[in-house]
Amino acid sequence: MELIDIVVWVSIIALAGLFWRVRDYAEIARMFAQQYCTKHQLVFVSIARKQMHWRETSQSRRFQFDYIMEFSTANDVLYEGIVSIYKGKLKAIDVPVYREPEVF
Repeated sequence: MELIDIVVWVSIIALAGLFWRVRDYAEIARMFAQQYCTKHQLVFVSIARKQMHWRETSQSRRFQFDYIMEFSTANDVLYEGIVSIYKGKLKAIDVPVYREPEVF
């Protein structure tokens, strides 16, 4: 095996690991978004990655993943909120002001 072969294989493995990590964070974001909607009696519609950006703190430097969460209160108006995942944990869920769901 030559050096170029090793570099190619290491690159492929690193990209596969990165893809796996991004998919794992997407599942974590979906789980927290569904829990939030259930807790607040909202209808969960969908979730999609908005951006991935660098975040620095005094202890660490990592990427933060922001996801757009779409939800509804009565299946007529669609709202968008932001679910932020940092270091594999929920950092924040920011939602706009929305109409309270009607309780029968």
